[in-house]
Amino acid sequence: MKKIGSFAGVVLLVSLCVSFSQATVLNFEGLDSNVALPSNYAGLTLDSAWISWDSGSSSDYPSLSQSNVIYSHNYGGWIDFGQDVTFQGSWVASGDMDQTMWWEGYNDGQLVGTSEVLSGGDKKFVAVDWTVDYVKFVSSSYNHFVLDDITYEKKTAIPEPASLLLLGLGLLGRSRR
Repeated sequence: MKKIGSFAGVVLLVSLCVSFSQATVLNFEGLDSNVALPSNYAGLTLDSAWISWDSGSSSDYPSLSQSNVIYSHNYGGWIDFGQDVTFQGSWVASGDMDQTMWWEGYNDGQLVGTSEVLSGGDKKFVAVDWTVDYVKFVSSSYNHFVLDDITYEKKTAIPEPASLLLLGLGLLGRSRR
């Protein structure tokens, strides 16, 4: 009986040590429309060309969640996360039929991935799974796209299994005394 209690204690300790991360979704709600995003929005460093916009009931540039989106007075824009994250993608909507656009992910200045290339008129969530510290959205056309629900997870330190095993064995040995 004592062994079962000790084992249960070790399992509880291990489960407390393992942290579960949750995705952050930037949906830009609560921002004024047609205003430049702050350069330090949501703790991230953003390209100064990003503009918030209330897309309302626009059929060419709809949002995914509620109504606010961002667009750029440029041929795309960038986000610097300031640390390694798992970038999962974003909603993209385009009204320019001659346009192509895509995400590029970078870690320590090295390109780690390029998303699928979207065509003008596409409206979809572009899913990726990259460990990056910086992403760039590239567009072949000036200002004819919107982004919403930019999704990422911060990397968290999870103890390696060998350390947890040693800790658990030590606690188990101590409980036998």
